[in-house]
Amino acid sequence: MANTPYRIAMICTGNICRSPMAEVSFRHLVAEDDLLARRVLVSSAGTAKWHVGSPMDGRARRALDRAGFTLEGTPGAYADSQYLDEHDLVVVMTREHLHDVHTRITNDSTDVIMLRNLIQPGLDLDVPDPYYGDDDEFDQCLGVLTAAGRRLTSEFRRRWGADSLGA
Repeated sequence: MANTPYRIAMICTGNICRSPMAEVSFRHLVAEDDLLARRVLVSSAGTAKWHVGSPMDGRARRALDRAGFTLEGTPGAYADSQYLDEHDLVVVMTREHLHDVHTRITNDSTDVIMLRNLIQPGLDLDVPDPYYGDDDEFDQCLGVLTAAGRRLTSEFRRRWGADSLGA
């Protein structure tokens, strides 16, 4: 792999619940891995402009804190064509996000995947939005996001040969 970092964007609608939780939990997993920490950058954005510049929802932050993920997330951002095109991998939460991203992206080398396909391949299942839920729903959502992040971490280690190097 070249010296340029592999850039990953986590995408949801408003960029205050699912995508920032995915960003922070995955950044935590990456930071714990010496090989990946040097190679992977993670950010998040939303398909809507509602919360640009806003911090993540307090319930999302509390779910992350309960799980031990203390890193900060990116302030609310909008996933426009330029943002999407700057990434190597775009991970979306729903089929609607998948459609929105495909209508905006122009970089043919950017891969786009649905997050739940990482743990339930080929089913194209949406990650439910916890916004109208309680703490339990935020914790359950974070559990799905973290499981997918672990799977993605394993895939990068396999792809980049870390396991065979003993790293």
